[in-house]
Amino acid sequence: MVAKSATLVMNEMMQRAVAQGRSVINLGFGEAGLPVLPELRTILSRDSAKNAYPAVQGSAAVRNAMSGYFTRRGIPADAAHCLMAPGSKALLFALLQAIKGDIVLSRPSWVTYAAQSHMLNKQCIWVDAPDSAGGVPDPELLVSALETARRDGRHPTAMLLTSPDNPSGTVAGLEIVERLVAIAREQDLAIISDEIYRDLAYDQIHFTSPAELAPERTFVTTGLSKSMALGGWRIGAALFPRSVLGETVMEEVVGTASEIWSGMPIFLEGVAEYCFSEPSDVLDWVRASRHLHQQVSQEVHGIMVAAGAECREPSGAFYLYPTFQGSQFARELGVGDDDSLSRALFERFGIAVLPGSAFGDLPERMGLRVVTSMMYGADDEARFATLSMADPLQAPSVKAGLERVSEVFVGVPSNR
Repeated sequence: MVAKSATLVMNEMMQRAVAQGRSVINLGFGEAGLPVLPELRTILSRDSAKNAYPAVQGSAAVRNAMSGYFTRRGIPADAAHCLMAPGSKALLFALLQAIKGDIVLSRPSWVTYAAQSHMLNKQCIWVDAPDSAGGVPDPELLVSALETARRDGRHPTAMLLTSPDNPSGTVAGLEIVERLVAIAREQDLAIISDEIYRDLAYDQIHFTSPAELAPERTFVTTGLSKSMALGGWRIGAALFPRSVLGETVMEEVVGTASEIWSGMPIFLEGVAEYCFSEPSDVLDWVRASRHLHQQVSQEVHGIMVAAGAECREPSGAFYLYPTFQGSQFARELGVGDDDSLSRALFERFGIAVLPGSAFGDLPERMGLRVVTSMMYGADDEARFATLSMADPLQAPSVKAGLERVSEVFVGVPSNR
């Protein structure tokens, strides 16, 4: 049986709690927490009467916009190797189905990767992430993990990387990416690079995609749910390598698409084309979002460290991954695993987080996936105001949320 995604369960639990009148702080559900760029609502209204079936791959216009988006980031691309879909989850599933064999995942990694792999009867080869960043297997451990997997009868053929990472909110640096690409070539592994948070990396200049270094074997997935805060609109995109591998996999993915989802909603293609073309208002929106996420995430990171957690400093998106193994905080709560810790935080303090074991981590590490983006305001007016502030930490909703988090984890209000 396939269980409901832990992230969606968390969101529904939060909705029930709010409906019951509970005072809660949502640090559990990975939404961008921002309103829709007004121009996109205008485009959607303009195209809302469209009701024809779209081209399976997406229109030529939107795929041209996509190829330009990737090319501006140093990734070889053309429209013929781009594909649209109703969300990146569908694309990830179709890619995992088309690339036969078992999959290498970093520990921890986003809940959907392992869940989809299990649905396809793939074995997950877990490799701890390095200290420097989550979302990628530690190169120091990867080769031996592959050797062990093959001795055990498994057949690793691909590794799935994500940067910035969910759950840790970190970006893998150039050296790590170079080493992983070298191993992929030596071991003949395909690379799936989930870059849905790419435009929210705090340092855009030094971001490196494996598709820049190994374009012949790297499949890139992305979408507009995070950078443009369009989570419910389901706009996903993928870029396939211009190689025999890429052509073979793309043919199967397009076939799957034609039988499962046919195409993304045709009235959303104009929105996708506009966003991937990156006019000035889109670039300004993403830049302001990135600044807001960075300011709040860094503040919450300081709180988690003060609470005694081990926690990588965030370098992208709106996540943190503190681990409380051996901490005084966990001892005072009387818990010994991550699920007990997350339940105690919700039941006693109304703080919603997800346990690290939902992301494939070991329960005794007491990891928590913390989302920092749901404190920006109770309605769109407040969120617009927060987004426009030079110092978003001064926004009333952000200040109140930080104070609550600090009181629970550290026992004193935030100095903000």
